Amino acid sequence: MDKDLKYLLQDVMSCTFTFSDGLKSTITSSPENEIVLVKILPLTSKYKKFEGNVLRYYSSTESISELATLCKYDCIKTFIRHFKECFGKTPYQWLLDRKMEEIQSYVLNSEISITELSKMYGFKTVSHMVSTYTKRFGISPQKSRLSKRK
Repeated sequence: MDKDLKYLLQDVMSCTFTFSDGLKSTITSSPENEIVLVKILPLTSKYKKFEGNVLRYYSSTESISELATLCKYDCIKTFIRHFKECFGKTPYQWLLDRKMEEIQSYVLNSEISITELSKMYGFKTVSHMVSTYTKRFGISPQKSRLSKRK
């Protein structure tokens, strides 16, 4: 049996769908009240699988194209489009967020030097990592570390 549900709505001016996450979407017919055809797809299973693959592989990859390949995408543009639909950000933005969260954890909970952290996470210079950290958290890594100790 076809998993996709299809509904044919006639003489409907508008229809509002409320999704499980609380979002609502309204579809309005044309001024001539033409027939509106709605196809409801269970996207959660598609995105759950995609999200699971990204979470499984992101920490072991060094590039977005490598992550796309591990997630079984040949076309990087399609991967990026699906990524943005699923996570609401580009892969680069999302990966940078994960990286900065991990760096912050190291800054606050370890004695690893800021220089070593910048090398571990592939920043070209220490100053680039420090400025990225400061922009994200509003305080430099060194000041974060010092304030944690007090």
